Amino acid sequence: MTRRLPLWGFALALVVQAALLGYMIANRAMLITNGQEIRLSVLPVDPRDFLRGDYVVLSYPQSQLAAAELGGNDAFSYQDPIFVELAREGDQWKAVALHHSMPEGRMALRGTIENVRWTDNCTGEHCANYSVEYNLEKFFVPEGEGLELEKMRNDKRMEVDVAVGKDGRAALKRLLVDGTVRYEESLL
Repeated sequence: MTRRLPLWGFALALVVQAALLGYMIANRAMLITNGQEIRLSVLPVDPRDFLRGDYVVLSYPQSQLAAAELGGNDAFSYQDPIFVELAREGDQWKAVALHHSMPEGRMALRGTIENVRWTDNCTGEHCANYSVEYNLEKFFVPEGEGLELEKMRNDKRMEVDVAVGKDGRAALKRLLVDGTVRYEESLL
């Protein structure tokens, strides 16, 4: 004799899945709508996602950080969360300090340490170089446009506007080429 799950069990599972999906969409939409907007310059990197299509791989000056050049904390390990404090310099934002927690009243991006390298011939305490990911490394674009945009990125003609929440989480908002908006992220 086999046991069957009651119909209400299927309905409950469907409602839970729909609620989780709705939460994910609403959470991102709230960040893009309400987060403080900052502009970051983009560095060349070397795209196609099987499920989502073409994308441009993005890297930032804030992706490679030398502890010796920045204030704040300097002891981080692989996969540690990191808060990279930023200061405005013209219309761009630059890294100025590293923190283990969100600095009070300051702009910071929350990231994850993906690699730690040590500077050769370094005699001081601040010899670490960190590779950081912010979940801002891919911008999806219409099919067939990724390679053209990568050429523009490699020519350093590209910037992105990013929405940053009070907790340091960030979401890509728009991609600019030569200072003009080329693509804007939709809320859904």
